[in-house]
Amino acid sequence: MHGFYLSLIKKNIMLIRIICLLCVFFNFSNVHAKDIEQPYWILDEYVENYNQMNKNNYDFDYLNNFRVKLVNNIIYINDDQYNVSVRQTSDISQLLTKDLIEKPIINEFILPTGGINYLQFEDVLDSNLAKLLLPKGRLILGKEQLLIINESLVASFLKPKDKNSFLTLANKFPALDLPINSQSSTDFIKDGNYHNYPQNISRSYLHYLKLFDDNSLYEQLNNYLTNLNGIKLPTINNVINPILISGTQENEEEIVYLHLFSEQFNFLDKIILSSRIGMTRENPATGDLPIGFIYYNIDKNYFIERRQRFEDETIEVQHFQVTKEGKFQELPVTSNCYSELAVKDNKTHSTKSLLLTSQQANNYMRFESKRIDELDDISLTLNPADKKLCVNYQQAYSFTFGKAKSKQLFGNEKLYQQQVENFKKFNIDISNELEYITFDNIDKSPLAKFLLNGNKAIYMNEMLFIVGENYLAAYRQPTVNELTYQE
Repeated sequence: MHGFYLSLIKKNIMLIRIICLLCVFFNFSNVHAKDIEQPYWILDEYVENYNQMNKNNYDFDYLNNFRVKLVNNIIYINDDQYNVSVRQTSDISQLLTKDLIEKPIINEFILPTGGINYLQFEDVLDSNLAKLLLPKGRLILGKEQLLIINESLVASFLKPKDKNSFLTLANKFPALDLPINSQSSTDFIKDGNYHNYPQNISRSYLHYLKLFDDNSLYEQLNNYLTNLNGIKLPTINNVINPILISGTQENEEEIVYLHLFSEQFNFLDKIILSSRIGMTRENPATGDLPIGFIYYNIDKNYFIERRQRFEDETIEVQHFQVTKEGKFQELPVTSNCYSELAVKDNKTHSTKSLLLTSQQANNYMRFESKRIDELDDISLTLNPADKKLCVNYQQAYSFTFGKAKSKQLFGNEKLYQQQVENFKKFNIDISNELEYITFDNIDKSPLAKFLLNGNKAIYMNEMLFIVGENYLAAYRQPTVNELTYQE
C-alpha cells in the first residue's frame, strides 16, 4: 500500500511539473504575441543623400518597407526580430566618427549630448540592416526614440503614445462652442486664442489617431503630417468627445479632421473636414491660394456639411451626422437648383452626395464688400433669366423684379441716407429710385434675417446688395474666366 501511494505522488509531481511548464509556455507565448501586436514606431524625421545611397548600393525595396519597434530587449524590423542589449556611453563621439559627425546630412538633426544609450545587436544581421546601423551593429536610443545615423541617411522614430497620455494632453486643448465653420475655426487660431500654436500634438500620437494606414517608411513619408493641433468641441450626450485636429501636409497645405473619442478616450471614428489636395486654381493676387473654397460647417446638433473641390473643379457636397455609437453616418444630399448634375465616378464620389459640375461649382457670387461672418458661410448663385436664387447649392428660391422709390423702400430716413452714400462707392445712384428683387418663401433660409423686410434685396448692375441698418454685403456675378478653369 505504501508503494502505491509513493507511485501516485510521483505521478502527481510529474503532472504538476508538466502543468507548470505548459503555464510558462502559454504565458510566454501570450506575452510574445502581445509584443508582436504592439504598434510599430512612428517616423519623426527623415533626411537622405540619394547619390550616396546609390553609391552604397542600398536595397530601396527594403528601405521603403522599413518599419521598426522595440519591445523590452527585442527589436522588430520588417519581418525579422533581433535580440539587443541597452548600453551607455559618455559621449556621442564613442559611437560616431568625427568624419560622420561633420557630414552635412547630420546637421539636419540635433544630436544627443551627455550620457547616451544605444542598442547593441547580439544576433547575425541582415546585410540590408547592417548598412543602416552604426559600426559594430549599434543604434542610438533616445528617450522613447530610435535614431538611425549613417553617411547616407538619418531617420528618427518615436515610440507611439496611447490614449492615457492623449487624455492628459487633450485636457489642455483650447475649446470652441458650436456652431463653427472652416472660417470661424481659422479665425480662432489667427486671433491668438489658440494657446501654444502652431503645435500642441506630438507626432508620436499619429498611430493612436489613425492618421496613416501603413507603418512602412515609404507610406509614412507620403502621409507626413507636421504642426498637429487639437481644439476641443462640446461633448455629445456627455459620452462622446469630439476634437478638431489639423496638420500641415508635405505639400505645406492644411488638412482638418474631426475625431470622435469615447469617455475613456478610445478612438471611435474620424472624418476629413477639409483638404486642399486637388485644388487647381490659384489666386492671381497671391499666386498660392486657390480661388473658391473648401468648406465645412458643424451646427449645434452636430449636423455636418462638407464641400470638397477636385482637380476637374467639380465640388462634392456631403452631409453627415454623429450616431449615438460615435460613428459618422452620411446622409443623402438633395438639390432643387439644377436639372442636371455632374456624372459621378462611384470609386471617387459618394453615392449619397451632391456632385456639381465645374461651372455650377464656380457660379457662386463673389463678395465685393467687407465680409459679414454670418453671411460668409452662405453661397449664393443668382440666375436673372430664370428668376431663381440658389442658396448653398441646395435650395432654390424664385423671385420677382421690382422698382421703387428709395425712401419708400427703406422707410427710414437715416437708413436711406446711409445707403445712398454706400452705393456711391459702387458708382450707383439710388438717391431717387432703385431696382430690387423679392424672394418667395425664403423665411426659413439662413439669409432671411439679413434681407429687407425679410424677403428683399437690391439688384443693380448685375450686383446683389443685402443691406440693413449696420451692414451692407455686396456680391457680383462671376466673370466668364472665373466660371471655367484655364491652365
